[in-house]
Amino acid sequence: MMILSQETDPGFINKEIQPRMECCTVAPHRDSSLRKFYDITSAPTNRTRDLIQANMSTVNMVKYYFYRGMVPKDKDRLRQFVALAYQTARDRKLHPKAVLIRSEIHETTSFNGVHLKDPLGPHVTLCYKDEDQLLRGTHVASHGYVTGRDNLGFVRATHAGEKADSAKRQQGRKTVWPSEDDLEAVPEIGYSHLPSN
Repeated sequence: MMILSQETDPGFINKEIQPRMECCTVAPHRDSSLRKFYDITSAPTNRTRDLIQANMSTVNMVKYYFYRGMVPKDKDRLRQFVALAYQTARDRKLHPKAVLIRSEIHETTSFNGVHLKDPLGPHVTLCYKDEDQLLRGTHVASHGYVTGRDNLGFVRATHAGEKADSAKRQQGRKTVWPSEDDLEAVPEIGYSHLPSN
């Protein structure tokens, strides 16, 4: 299944494309043949995705990953994490291509190897890559701060410097961004970035 999102100033809206379900407008059309995607009558195929990508320069496809065993079982919680992760990466006005959600919501951070309560509050730890970083094998680590453990409303983001994917996690045993074999992917999502009027 592919999900299309329309980004707006206060956030963005996700709509899953299901049979006989009307999907959101994803971008101004350069080609009138795309009008048929307003009312999708069958599940999207690779051809549908390829047509959307070829005809809409404003669609950004993003892959989302979790460490094995960390994907939320609750679909609403999963959607909230994905929305928070994208909003955190977009804080720098980037178009991320891959996002690794590394944690559940927590209130601690590590400073010189010591875990302390984060003065900025509860957050999720994640890493993201833009197109160039995918090619270089690097990523940026970020914290996406939220209103609370049960309210994943985006508050602010902080970002560390760029690091190699081979960098080790705090305990030094595991790689921060391992190979895809060690990760669990969730459905790819396409985002549109419409100019604000």
